[in-house]
Amino acid sequence: MSENKVKIAIVGVGNLSSALVQSIEYYRHNSADDLMHPRIGGFDISDIEVVAAYDIDERKVGKDLAEAIFAKPNNKHKVIDVPTTGVIVEKAPVLDGVSSYSAAEVIISDATEVNMIESIKKSGAELMVINVPSGSDELVTHCANVALEAEVGVINSTPAPLVRNTELVRKFKDKRLPMFGDDLQSQTGGTVFHKGLLEVLNEQGVKLIDTYSLDVSGGLEGLNTLDYERRSKKRGSKEESLKRTLPYDVNIASGTTDYLDFLGSTRLGHWWIYGKGFMGHNIKIDIRMETDDGSSGAASLVDIIRAGKMALGRGVSGPVFSVCSHGFKIPPEYHSRLDSLKGFKEFITAKRDA
Repeated sequence: MSENKVKIAIVGVGNLSSALVQSIEYYRHNSADDLMHPRIGGFDISDIEVVAAYDIDERKVGKDLAEAIFAKPNNKHKVIDVPTTGVIVEKAPVLDGVSSYSAAEVIISDATEVNMIESIKKSGAELMVINVPSGSDELVTHCANVALEAEVGVINSTPAPLVRNTELVRKFKDKRLPMFGDDLQSQTGGTVFHKGLLEVLNEQGVKLIDTYSLDVSGGLEGLNTLDYERRSKKRGSKEESLKRTLPYDVNIASGTTDYLDFLGSTRLGHWWIYGKGFMGHNIKIDIRMETDDGSSGAASLVDIIRAGKMALGRGVSGPVFSVCSHGFKIPPEYHSRLDSLKGFKEFITAKRDA
């Protein structure tokens, strides 16, 4: 295990991976002192090193990672020039990684599919980061099994059940490998923001009745969620996360409603909340927020990756509950937003193991 680097393999070189790779280079040249967690376990963001990468699109496969992150259909804008990495993107299995809606945007490479187990072992990766489209349950399960055989920890950014899959959890525990998931919760994503609003109102005695959070985006993830089955899974994870925020039932709707290609990696979110306050007076909240989808996700991912390195060093196996609860929408255990943050901080300051 590398002592001074956090070596990762990424599966899916989309907008989220583009933001992740750019952030590593960005914080190599810019101060991270204004971040909530500039150092975790003695590691800076610039200590993260991508040593292997996998995708299926012919515009990325066979290219250096520094070039692939800016290739179509990616539309995450360039924040910083990334020098040649020496990491060549290799062909991953397709399986269910392409929806009927995204099929026209993805050009499947005819290159030979790489043996990911051998490739990851050769790369020296310690963690696999799964950044494939939502709804790719078969592909995520395949990647998890690859991680097991390659003996690396796994981070699941998708809603596919990984830390909630009892068979996979048992296998990762048997191999003493950590797991993180499911469904990455972005730094300024709709779910974490919505949960915060609901929790504050509930703490102040407001009786919440109806609420929704809806968004539109221009990334490939947004296009994928036009597929009804994939959208239902993504929406289900968001709504389940929100429901667990409150001690009583509320009418909740949450999810992506449309894809607008001209938005690029921008996500436009809209939140509406209705409840009753003191003496039954109406309380209505209507908010709009604009964020960069890739950067918002990468902001959470860099913390989880470094926490993953700590978990490996401590020999923590299976789902790392404190990290999962803080960083994902559907963790194996649910805690309040503040309790989740407290648990995460305790983990990264070595006050707890899981």
